[in-house]
Amino acid sequence: MAQADNDNPIKWSFALSAKEIHIGDTIEVVATASIIPDWYLYSNDFDPNLGPTVTTFDFTADKGYSLLGKTKAIKPKKKYSDIWEGDVTYFIEHAEFRQKIVVLSDAPKITFAVNFQTCNDVIGRCIPGDEEFTFSGLTILPARKITKAPAGQTQQSTTDTKTGSENAVPKTTDKASLEKLEAEKAKTVQRDSKGNDVSVGYLKDFVKKYKK
Repeated sequence: MAQADNDNPIKWSFALSAKEIHIGDTIEVVATASIIPDWYLYSNDFDPNLGPTVTTFDFTADKGYSLLGKTKAIKPKKKYSDIWEGDVTYFIEHAEFRQKIVVLSDAPKITFAVNFQTCNDVIGRCIPGDEEFTFSGLTILPARKITKAPAGQTQQSTTDTKTGSENAVPKTTDKASLEKLEAEKAKTVQRDSKGNDVSVGYLKDFVKKYKK
C-alpha cells in the first residue's frame, strides 16, 4: 500500500490470528491501521446517526466460513464532540479491529471491504476512505479429531470418585463403637404392659447425645 501522508493519512494491514487453521476452528480477522500525527480514525462503536462516518467492515458471503458476532474495535478512545453534540470513539496513531469467523471448509475465500473516515482538527479536514482485501489460497487442515476415552474407563473413573467421597466410611467407626452405641440404645427403650414403646423422651436424649 502507498505510504501514508496528508492525502492518505492511514495505512491498513490485515492478518489472521492463527497460522495453523483446521476446518471448524474459530479464528479472527485482524485489521490494523497506522495513522499519521494530527489525524484520527473514527471507530465503529458509537451511534452511526450522530454524523461522522463510523468504520464498517462488509464481509462477502462465502460457504467456506461464517461470521461470529460483530467486528470489535480494540480499546478506542472516547470524547464528547461539540461539532456533533455527542460522544464519539476514535483512534490516534494506531487502530485495531477484530472479527471472529468460523472456518467451514478447506477452501474459504474471505473477502471484505472497509469504509472509514479520518479527520484532522488542526487543518479542519476529513477524508473518507475505503479498502478491499481478500484472504485466498489458504492452507486449511482437516477438522481436529476429538479423542473420547473408552466408556468403561470413564465409568470406572466416575465410580471411583463417588466411592472416594460419598460412600467413604468414617475412620472412627469400628465394631467396638457400634456395640457400645447399640447397648446405649437398648437402655433407652421403655415399653408398657402391652409392649408399646413409651421411650420417646429417652430416644430424644439419645439422639441429642449421639447425633454428632
